[in-house]
Amino acid sequence: MNAALMGSVSSSAAALRGLLRGGLEITGVLGLPEDMAARISDYASLGSLAKQAGVPFVPFRKVTEDAVRSFLHDRRPDWLFVIGLSQLVSADLRGLAPQGAVGFHPTPLPEGRGRAPVAWTILLDRPAAANLFFLTDEADAGDIIAQRAVPVLPNDYAADLIARTNVVLEEMAAELAPAFASGEVPRTPQDHRRATWYARRRPEDGLIDWTQSARDIQRLIRAASRPYPGAFTGHHGQKIVIWRADWTLECGGNAAPGTVVEVRDGKPVIQAGRGLVQVVEYETAGPATPVVATGDRLG
Repeated sequence: MNAALMGSVSSSAAALRGLLRGGLEITGVLGLPEDMAARISDYASLGSLAKQAGVPFVPFRKVTEDAVRSFLHDRRPDWLFVIGLSQLVSADLRGLAPQGAVGFHPTPLPEGRGRAPVAWTILLDRPAAANLFFLTDEADAGDIIAQRAVPVLPNDYAADLIARTNVVLEEMAAELAPAFASGEVPRTPQDHRRATWYARRRPEDGLIDWTQSARDIQRLIRAASRPYPGAFTGHHGQKIVIWRADWTLECGGNAAPGTVVEVRDGKPVIQAGRGLVQVVEYETAGPATPVVATGDRLG
């Protein structure tokens, strides 16, 4: 048996590498074009990977395009992998792969269904996992083919957790490739009574509330960091994106939350509602990095 794969991000590439390494015949790959990279967090060019593997590739912007259906109809895949794509694939399109359509999700399903799973995992200090599962009309609710835990370390940033999850996904895909080739794939129904959901996150959700604890602020910074838009604050009318930071329970005296109590090696130390946030890396959305001085108030 063979498969086609569609996706747009690093997990899509990881799954494709794993399936190829495991020996599953890939008849075609569909991915978002490179001119959409700036709008897709964690974008990966599947076209270049498909070219290296000698696999036909078709770019698309919307999964509803006629070109997508025509390509899948012509390639006649037994399996359709939809990995790292934020667009819903209809039952009609999934039906072009008679063995089924397979998705990926990085939480221990049925917990953590829904949107922005990496960010929510860090924000809520929840466990992570790599899942391959059958796609159905309900998001992230299909029978599980395989699920493997992914360690979440105390100071993981989004990119760290994504990279670690992709390693697990690639290995899992490689090991399962023979099962997909034979058509004898395990499937375990999810316990829907245990299901929880994560909501969609927007760039504005990265706004820092300096009245929160330093620990919670640093957690937001880690969750919203690259490849996502970043946690941010304001300084003299400019937007400052904070990419990396540390935190401590030290107190900056009687300073109000958001006050720069010190500047160490050019990096501000900011009073939070409880504790201090030591900025490690930041930048401005304007033309130049602003000078942040002791006593400045951010927010």
